[in-house]
Amino acid sequence: MGLTINETFSKPHLRSVFIGDHSSVGFSVVNVLVTRFIDSFAFTTKLNADQIDSLTVDTLENFAYESLEDVILFFKMCRSGKFGVAKKSIDSNLIFGEWYPKYLDKKAELREQKYNTQKNERNSIPTTMDDVKKSYAKIEKKNFVKRVENYIDKITAYMDRQMLEDTILDWSKNPGRKPYLDILKRKRKTIKQ
Repeated sequence: MGLTINETFSKPHLRSVFIGDHSSVGFSVVNVLVTRFIDSFAFTTKLNADQIDSLTVDTLENFAYESLEDVILFFKMCRSGKFGVAKKSIDSNLIFGEWYPKYLDKKAELREQKYNTQKNERNSIPTTMDDVKKSYAKIEKKNFVKRVENYIDKITAYMDRQMLEDTILDWSKNPGRKPYLDILKRKRKTIKQ
């Protein structure tokens, strides 16, 4: 499996995946991963079932805001000695006291590199005056539509249904107001009589 840390950024967190009825499934999946991880070391003393369960709970707590792929990748990197060597045995203190912070530091470093790369790409795109004009035109149009909506609210506040229909007819003949006719027609829902 060619899984990399960069691929884990887009994956869902364990906390959001294994919730409610799925929490027991999450425990089972992580328990299998922890058991395989512990069994991959050639120590004569192995952890008993209670210790494995305890290590599984620790893993779920520490990786709550990380993905399942992070757990897999972390255990794989630990097995290959990327964060240090286990001299006597494997326990929670070694895994989450020494190795886990190193993994998080590496992940944070890669996340920052990715962010800086994206930032540089955005900054390398030149902004022209035409782009600025287009942006301002969009904002101005949006603000104008908002002002028209407010104006329509004011003029229709005391209208009855007949006055509204007369105003709609009048606006449909006026080319300057015709684009905003739909906003006025929406008032039919609020003005009944």
